[in-house]
Amino acid sequence: MRQARIIAALVMISAAASPALADKIGVTVDAAQTVREISGSKARLIVTNAEIYQNDRLRANATGNAQIQLVDGTKIVVGPNADVRIDDFVYNGGPTLQKLTVSATRGAFRFITGRSAHSAYKINTPYGTIGVRGTAFDVSISGGATNIALLSGGLRVCDRRRACREIRNPCEFVQIGRHGINTGKLNSPSIRTSTKKLFPLLASQGQLRPQFRQIPAGCSFAYLSPTVPVVPTFVPIVVPAVIPVTVTPPPVVDPVVTGNPGNDKGVGNAGEQPGNGGFGKDGVTGKGNGGTNNGSHSASHGNSASAPGHNK
Repeated sequence: MRQARIIAALVMISAAASPALADKIGVTVDAAQTVREISGSKARLIVTNAEIYQNDRLRANATGNAQIQLVDGTKIVVGPNADVRIDDFVYNGGPTLQKLTVSATRGAFRFITGRSAHSAYKINTPYGTIGVRGTAFDVSISGGATNIALLSGGLRVCDRRRACREIRNPCEFVQIGRHGINTGKLNSPSIRTSTKKLFPLLASQGQLRPQFRQIPAGCSFAYLSPTVPVVPTFVPIVVPAVIPVTVTPPPVVDPVVTGNPGNDKGVGNAGEQPGNGGFGKDGVTGKGNGGTNNGSHSASHGNSASAPGHNK
């Protein structure tokens, strides 16, 4: 009996400690097998539909891309070279969280808040903290600073000396370093040239699922790849071939003379003077006679020595 109670107690302890039963906090929506989850001494490759647990440490390589959605709808993209850990996660059921604390030590990641209250979220970095106000933002930790690109909403950022600043303008750039907080605009000339390096998730959003993409208002260049020279495409203009048109002049039609009595003036083609024959007076055509041949009256035609005569 005692042994049975011991076994039962061990099973209960094991169940309570099982992350599958107690600590599941989200799932990967998409993963490119570039991120490892480290839990204690164990490590596993993050794949699509993998479960995420509290205290999981997510480490990405240089092409890292794991898109994670938590139970309250919060979205996290673990980007290139990121090292991110979900430290504190308080969830009592329902659509919201009581508390979510994420610690990041290097690399790039994106954070999009879910349905929980703004006060529930907190991001810790080596150079300061980030409090959210219904927000989407990118973070890059490199070069001795925490670099932030505000994409929507607002932020409250504090450095290690607890000097804080409210950030409310989308497309705002924030840098928390050893000497305090600096701000600027992402589309300013001094920052624009470094956008791709500082915020790789902005420069290559095509690899993200639509719900993980963010288009910052007023700085559309930020989420595009570097400008590629545009080579104009020339469309040839086709000139239709000229088809020669042969214009045939209308035939010359001799006027039809009706009711011509011959006018008694036959003209012989071969003889210069008319012969003794009379002229035709048929009311239609009269033929003159030339030479010595005799013409005929009425409907008969006069004969020429070599050719018929014609009326004028």
